[in-house]
Amino acid sequence: MIKIVKMGEDEVHGSDFEVDRPNGFPEYLLLLTKTSGRFLVERAWKEYPADCAVIFKPYQKQRYTAIEEFYTDCWMHFTSDRLITDDHFPFGTPIIMRRSAEFYQLFHIICTQYYGVAAHRDSILNHLVESLVHMIADENQTARYPEIYYQLVSLRKDIYQNPAGKWTVPDMAQRLNISAGYLHAAYQQYFHTTCMNDVIAGRIELARELLTTTNLPVVKIAELCGYNNTEHFIRQFKDYTDTTPGRYRKRNDI
Repeated sequence: MIKIVKMGEDEVHGSDFEVDRPNGFPEYLLLLTKTSGRFLVERAWKEYPADCAVIFKPYQKQRYTAIEEFYTDCWMHFTSDRLITDDHFPFGTPIIMRRSAEFYQLFHIICTQYYGVAAHRDSILNHLVESLVHMIADENQTARYPEIYYQLVSLRKDIYQNPAGKWTVPDMAQRLNISAGYLHAAYQQYFHTTCMNDVIAGRIELARELLTTTNLPVVKIAELCGYNNTEHFIRQFKDYTDTTPGRYRKRNDI
């Protein structure tokens, strides 16, 4: 189980800020840097931009300094009775957070829980800190991906949030300012499916919800899910669920 020893949010230091701990701490140290800084990584000093995440192992050497008029970070000391990530994780090396706002929001929630006295506080903190560590580990992997990956993630989110939209491959490619062929290849590479398959999956998911939570006729549900032809909707629904919308509704009738 993960236990927080102490933590602080948005702590500000002056331009002379410097950390030099040859033997680190007995626990893990997690930093989210809101300003740029200079870190000693593998015996070499390197400057890193703002919005980086760093995790130091217990007793790992820690050296970093401010390079601007001030230095700001969120920090957390924690222990764990198991490995928090795999051996390939670059402990002590700053990782750029492309979606930094999400990391800061999660850290803020953790901080609020830590200083509170809710009944399930320890359990909540264990899962939240574990999630934050996993997000940082994943960011280390996806940071190697080109910018198109993040654009595709945004596109995929919009598809599932609005599956009934008039989605076409040419329009999606134009939105990302790439060719339809490149869209197909890149989407398949990262998500192991096509963008139109995701559109259909999103529509079928919406149809299932409407069939089980409303009394709307199948014709209306087809329309709400983005289908102009009810017969086409029924065929596609059966292809994905092995049953018709009517039978699905009867089988799941509460």
